[in-house]
Amino acid sequence: MKYGMANREDLIKKLHDQLKCGDSLIDLDDVRSYVSSPRLFDVTVRGFKETLAFVGDTFLDQRSMLADWPQRTHGISLERWQSVSSGVALIEDFPHNDTSISKIQVWAFEPSSLCEEQMRLAVALSYTTAEFRAESRIVGALNHVLNHLGFYVDGDRY
Repeated sequence: MKYGMANREDLIKKLHDQLKCGDSLIDLDDVRSYVSSPRLFDVTVRGFKETLAFVGDTFLDQRSMLADWPQRTHGISLERWQSVSSGVALIEDFPHNDTSISKIQVWAFEPSSLCEEQMRLAVALSYTTAEFRAESRIVGALNHVLNHLGFYVDGDRY
């Protein structure tokens, strides 16, 4: 299997064909050898009005017991971000409970183009090792959404 992106057609099946060993789950770190993170960079903005897909902690919060921050995390493609970024106020610091703030992850492709299963894997791949180490609950939430797809994050590693 060639290296690819999380929006590749039939990616989950191809990963199973390449990496599956018996009944065991596939370690997300092994998947990272074949599939890159969709996340290019993050920005924090105030009063963003675009309708975007939820990604990151907000995506996980909707599907697990992970408690999200007051600021929602949205995903946008680089192409779309370039067309809207000039009208957006970037924020460095903000009060913890300020719900007018949004965290925006800029991805290589449009997150809303993915089906649920692809999105689960893409969100998992978008997390960094530093984020796993900083918040151990992320690993549990990811395992909650990944296990039925045949993947897992090794919590002992982080």
